Amino acid sequence: MRVPEVNLSELSLRPRQVVDQLERSPSRSVRIRRREKDKPDLLLVTAERAEQVAAAVSAAVTLLVELMRRNTETAETAEVLPAAFPWARYLSAAEVRTFVGELAETLERAESLGNPVPVATLVAKWKQTAEAHADPALAEILRRNDHKGQSSGQLS
Repeated sequence: MRVPEVNLSELSLRPRQVVDQLERSPSRSVRIRRREKDKPDLLLVTAERAEQVAAAVSAAVTLLVELMRRNTETAETAEVLPAAFPWARYLSAAEVRTFVGELAETLERAESLGNPVPVATLVAKWKQTAEAHADPALAEILRRNDHKGQSSGQLS
């Protein structure tokens, strides 16, 4: 679904037209473009739509967390995770189980706060770990460290 876009100046010069556009939009949202390269665009959304999205995400997270908890120790987890995160194929079976457990906990906690940042941070860290395993030179360093009794798990 394409979200209508307007410049920030349009919002300040013609707010009623932007609100009309918002209300006609199937997504009940309008992207507000900013000209400054170092500033992200904004998203104007109706409160009702934001509440609907939050309720849908909350339900999905609750269901996903419960399914993950029930399957953490099974082979199914190792099969399903790479479908969502193809780079997870570079992780060991033990790392995949650890990632799933941490992901389930972080999803639940982040959802209870209404803040997705912890989930994005966790996924980014595990992706970095997979990238290190995918690079033969870095993978060898990790293997050497593991043989010295140091952890070769998630990079920080």
